[in-house]
Amino acid sequence: MQYYPQPTQYPYPPQQYMQPVYYPPQPSPEQQRENTYRRLLRKNANSVGTLLLLFFGAELVISVIVVLILTLLGLQGQGTTGELILLENGAISMIVFFVVGVIYCLIRKLRFASIFPFEKIGAGFLTQLCVVGLTFSLMSNYVVSLVNGVFGLFGIENTGGNFEVGDQPNVLLYFLVVAVMPAFAEEFAFRGIIMGVLRPYSEGLAILISSAAFALMHGNFVQLPFTFCCGLVFAFIDVKANSLLPSIIIHFLNNGLSVLSDILISYKILDEATANMCYGILFVILGILSFIFIKRFVNKDDGSFFTVKNGNTVLPYKEKVKTAITSPTLIAFAAVMVSYSLLTLITGVA
Repeated sequence: MQYYPQPTQYPYPPQQYMQPVYYPPQPSPEQQRENTYRRLLRKNANSVGTLLLLFFGAELVISVIVVLILTLLGLQGQGTTGELILLENGAISMIVFFVVGVIYCLIRKLRFASIFPFEKIGAGFLTQLCVVGLTFSLMSNYVVSLVNGVFGLFGIENTGGNFEVGDQPNVLLYFLVVAVMPAFAEEFAFRGIIMGVLRPYSEGLAILISSAAFALMHGNFVQLPFTFCCGLVFAFIDVKANSLLPSIIIHFLNNGLSVLSDILISYKILDEATANMCYGILFVILGILSFIFIKRFVNKDDGSFFTVKNGNTVLPYKEKVKTAITSPTLIAFAAVMVSYSLLTLITGVA
């Protein structure tokens, strides 16, 4: 028998010991959808906050530029009826909201039809919506008067946002700047762009944030409850009508009534007590009509008229609100406007 020597080495070297590789647990498909949805919502909320900061920044910059130009021309502070002040405020408002808003829409490539809906509305339904909306707006005016009274007890008078138009303002100019321009410019910005960007995520979220932004943008604490309540009503009515037309009309009528009252008092057609009495009578009449119309809305479709759509149900409503309001730019906007409102309250100058 032939002897074959055993090999001193294995033909294949033994494998070295390898450390186990740790793979973190992967999120489920449902969690992935939630994370993606949350990122998109945060992105759009940040975009809205950026737009609001641009609105405020542009308003400050343009105001300073206009004042400097008028000062160089020797026109600043002239005019016994305040037409120059009215023109300044009207022009700045239109430039800020329309120009900045349009540029924002073009940069983001937003579809104007979805951001600014104008669905056809029946005359009867439109009238009912406007009556209810105007009633709540007038009621909010009484809230402002109450807040003014409370501030007055502490010797604080907030004049921020008021026009100094003299004893007898130019009727057409005053009406145009205070009643017409804000009705289009502010509805375009807040119920149009801001609510339109957030509405696909949740109608309730869009109503809430657009109303809070609308209130803060006015920059004074006296108007805050009034503008927030009006913003909620305007936004809700626009959502139900799927059109900006109702809020434009209500906004115009609300401001127009205030302008009309000021003009009648300024030209001594009515005294202040009579004007307030007429205002109160109108409020009572509209209140009765609103009660009738709201009752109809409640009876219609088992009260579903007063519900709003939550949009995609990937996230619950509370989680959507939390995600949106914790966006850095929205927090920054709120901080800036609260600081500005405090400054206005302390100094009495806007």
